[in-house]
Amino acid sequence: MRQPSDQPAVDLTAPLPGPPLRLPRPLRTFAPTAVVLLILVPLAAQDPDFGPTTSPHVNASLMAFGALALAFRRRYPAATATATLLSGQLPLAVALYGLAARRGANPLLYALAALSELRLLVPFDLGDVSTPSALANLVEDPMVFGAVPLALGLTAHQRARTVSVLAERNRLLTEAREHAEERAAAAERARLAREMHDVVSNRVSLITLHAGAGQIAQADDPAAVRETLGLIRTLGLQALTELRGLLGVLTPASDQAPSLGGLPTLVEESRQAGLAVGLTLTGPDEGLPAPGPAVQYAAYRIVQEALTNAHKHAPAAEVAVTVEVAPDGLRLTVVNSPAGPAGTGPGLPSGGHGLDGMRTRADDLGGTLHAGPTPEGGFAVRARLPLSTA
Repeated sequence: MRQPSDQPAVDLTAPLPGPPLRLPRPLRTFAPTAVVLLILVPLAAQDPDFGPTTSPHVNASLMAFGALALAFRRRYPAATATATLLSGQLPLAVALYGLAARRGANPLLYALAALSELRLLVPFDLGDVSTPSALANLVEDPMVFGAVPLALGLTAHQRARTVSVLAERNRLLTEAREHAEERAAAAERARLAREMHDVVSNRVSLITLHAGAGQIAQADDPAAVRETLGLIRTLGLQALTELRGLLGVLTPASDQAPSLGGLPTLVEESRQAGLAVGLTLTGPDEGLPAPGPAVQYAAYRIVQEALTNAHKHAPAAEVAVTVEVAPDGLRLTVVNSPAGPAGTGPGLPSGGHGLDGMRTRADDLGGTLHAGPTPEGGFAVRARLPLSTA
């Protein structure tokens, strides 16, 4: 037995939560520019070693130029990275990160990365690498302000691409699921409509015929009237039971579902309604498996609908129902003779969906169904269904 859980249900289709704190875009755009202008430019103006030249004023001017260029790094990342090559290390690092994050790996990025590494090596004496500390000082700026921003930018670019691909895949999967649900709902509606058509059409047609017989029954023959009313009540109860099972109000057990075993009763009901029906059941032979429940159910409904059509269009005809369980499948044949003279009562209405419903039942099981007039002037329904379904 499933135990109740205290954990709340998790919606796997909900979007992923965003970052807990995200600064406004103007602040994110101009923050590096403000930091460089307010902190690094004054430092460059006072320290002659704080920049690519020996002039503090030139270094301060280049740092200010790089700070202003950073304001355009989102719209022109490549131009910004090129402009900051002559500026300080921090503007160059921010520009390299922005270029890698927005454009990803490409020849222009490789060229600017090489120029940036060369620019970060210029202030140092390349010949003075005799000690580990001197070597560390030599590679510090190219690593911290060149390689690291590039690596972080490429990582951010790849992550953004991955998120975009996953979002698109999630959108396609959601659309596919919605389409599948729509198709399943449409198929289920069609199945319910077919089931209700077969159940209601057959039972109500027989009820209508018996009611017509009761109208013309002799008033001095109460036994015939009682028998007709009893048949109408029985058919009504059967229709109500099948409708309840169909709609899920009362789900019938598998051994109570219509099958080949119910064909004699179905034929007898048509006989009581005035239709001359003959039934022939053959097989299965020894060693041959009996048809599966789904096949028997479909066969029952096909015969039921064929008899309903005979009641509607050929009430005075003779009908022969043949069911044979053969090695190549279950064969059904419902053939009626020419309709003969029309009756005096009103004809039964026809929705025109019976033949389509029978063909759909056969197609769903991998079988075939053919219906059409016979050379003698009657009508025949012939179907072949597999003995079992996957």
